[in-house]
Amino acid sequence: MTAPPGYQQKRVRLCLKDLYSQDVVEMIERETRKYELWSIESAEDPHFKRAYDLLWSAFGDAGEMEREEAVREFFARNQYEPTKDGTFIRYFLILAKDREGNIRGARDGSVLINPAYSPDLCVVYLSHIFMVPEARGSVLTYWLRIAPVEIAMQYIADLMALGKFTPPQPNAPGKNYGMRLNMTAEMEYFSPEDRLSLQRILFYGRGGFDVINPRHFPYRQPDFRDPEEIAQTGNHPVPFMILVRRIGREKQATLPIAEARAIMNLLYDDFECHCSPEFLDNSLQIVLDRLEERAKTKSYVELLPLPTGSKDLHRLKRLFRYNVYRRYYKNDPATREYMQEMGAIVRKNPNYLNDELARIANDLDARGAPIVYGTRDKDFTWDGLPIDPPRVLPVGYADSGELPIVDDTPSGLIEAAQAAADAELEAANAEAAARVAAEAKAEAELRRKEAEEALAAAARASKTMKAAEPSNRQTLRAAAPAKDVDPPTKRSS
Repeated sequence: MTAPPGYQQKRVRLCLKDLYSQDVVEMIERETRKYELWSIESAEDPHFKRAYDLLWSAFGDAGEMEREEAVREFFARNQYEPTKDGTFIRYFLILAKDREGNIRGARDGSVLINPAYSPDLCVVYLSHIFMVPEARGSVLTYWLRIAPVEIAMQYIADLMALGKFTPPQPNAPGKNYGMRLNMTAEMEYFSPEDRLSLQRILFYGRGGFDVINPRHFPYRQPDFRDPEEIAQTGNHPVPFMILVRRIGREKQATLPIAEARAIMNLLYDDFECHCSPEFLDNSLQIVLDRLEERAKTKSYVELLPLPTGSKDLHRLKRLFRYNVYRRYYKNDPATREYMQEMGAIVRKNPNYLNDELARIANDLDARGAPIVYGTRDKDFTWDGLPIDPPRVLPVGYADSGELPIVDDTPSGLIEAAQAAADAELEAANAEAAARVAAEAKAEAELRRKEAEEALAAAARASKTMKAAEPSNRQTLRAAAPAKDVDPPTKRSS
């Protein structure tokens, strides 16, 4: 049946705020019911080998995965005792299965706490995640991303029970015990030909993650290969960007330097458990030195927002691997091959990046518009766009000389355009006011000069009169002896 002439069907979208809290719970429960997550607590677990091999198949050949013997040592270590640097480390390995027992994915990482670095900071380091093709794009992807938070909260509770650590609010588990919780991950910088990298970037961008600006944080992932192999072929740390989701503080556009420094130290304390210190020190010190230099003029580093879809892909320009390597990883041996290949492409087509971003946007748009949006304050029911909330900047950021961070949603762009028009009008009014003030000042200056000239003329006249007074007195004294002049008999009127 076709619509009557003059009528056009409109797609009805869903506003997230219209859902009751229990609606959300039931929706998630129904979607996750088909899967189960299990935390592997020992290398002797019969599922350990299957979970490890799944991750190794995706990351091992690239040297981005810890060796099996290193992971076995993680489980053998007492996770409730700190390292020599005072860092508590809780390694986790999560296995995802469907209700029939088929493995659908795995995730590993570490929970990191060191009161000496920061007494209220807990970093959840998301090392690796892999999904089998049958489970990709399902709710399991998001569940594996946030499940480590549950493990982190239990770890803090265990440390408290053992008297090893006291968080700021030990009786407030609903407030994460008063801890600042940062989820952290590593990732390759964006390059158009690396489609897997783009998928990961969009995945984390939609999850509230930002990138610590490599200008301030030129991070390198250590070389995870066997130490003997490294000794033979050389140490090759990999330039990666550090992603961070500061839970409850996602709108903040900057990261305090002290917090950035603590993140770096915590990550490298974790790496030191399976990497030789001589292979770590240089990469660690490069970042710490850069932060120290930054701290001389600023108290924070910039967080770069990740794209979430086709409308904000321009955010990738500051994360383009070729540009980042050229600016912040100069002459790094790990970048040489890529720089040569991509350099030839960019020289041949200077507009290569823009062309590729346009192509990617078209590919994403072809998948169809989203049907769920966040709030009507920032979006529309009919053919609207996803919400992207504005970000909070520190006081004085506008005068700091940093590149601007803007709300680049459609509503944000409209507001920015109106703000620009208002600023232009304000500037014009200020210019007119300045012109009137200048004219008034010139008029006052003229009056002042006229007054000064009048005073000077009066002074000259007074001086002339005073100079003439002695001769008059002498004339009167000379005339006094004359007796033949009768005095006046009447007062002159």
